[in-house]
Amino acid sequence: MARTLIELQDVWKIYRMDQTEVNALRGISLKFNEGDFASIQGPSGSGKSTLMHLVGCLDLPTKGRIFLDGHDISRMSESTLAQIRGKKIGFVFQAFNLIPSLSAVENVALPMIFNGIQKDKRDALAKELLVDMGLKDRLYHKPSQMSGGEQQRVAIARALGNDPDVILADEPTGNLDSSTGHHIMDILAHLYKEHKKTVIIVTHDPYIANYAHTKINIVDGQVAHDHESENRFLWKGYNGLNKKK
Repeated sequence: MARTLIELQDVWKIYRMDQTEVNALRGISLKFNEGDFASIQGPSGSGKSTLMHLVGCLDLPTKGRIFLDGHDISRMSESTLAQIRGKKIGFVFQAFNLIPSLSAVENVALPMIFNGIQKDKRDALAKELLVDMGLKDRLYHKPSQMSGGEQQRVAIARALGNDPDVILADEPTGNLDSSTGHHIMDILAHLYKEHKKTVIIVTHDPYIANYAHTKINIVDGQVAHDHESENRFLWKGYNGLNKKK
């Protein structure tokens, strides 16, 4: 039986503005198991971004419980949660979130500092990950010297630096043209299929959602539909990422 990595139990997220309450999420219960490839899809205002923050343990629920690898995050201090989250989850964002003044190698190596990895080891691993992403000639380029697709590949390499169980990608193709976006999705699909990573994608794009094995649709803060994608093998595969030994 697959190990449950992230579990939400009757989760509510309520925002209070003056005298008004906004129920961003209403009674969400979900499990993400080891080896899942899931998409969270929904229109603007559906609550998918709020759900992404909770799935990624970046925020706490107003009501309900969230477990990260069996640990109730509501019982953790922020410092403890940050340490566990840093080891368990790698984040890929729509806006790349690279530090402009740092090179590709430095951006990828940065999260490893917080896990206590020594400089020579983290620099070597950062270079290896970037080469795996087809960026051998961009190791010392800064974000402004790279295309959007190259920056997103740097972001994926950064997410992999601490060898997390889960890759959580928030609109990973949102700032890219369709061809580059499909290339990024092929990389994420390869990580799922060949490297056995659990991949969770948040998207508004039905085509991108169809890359996933399981599709979760959010409407008005609730799960509207949860099923296996009919197009789960839509991706063509990606040969530029070397399988680690």
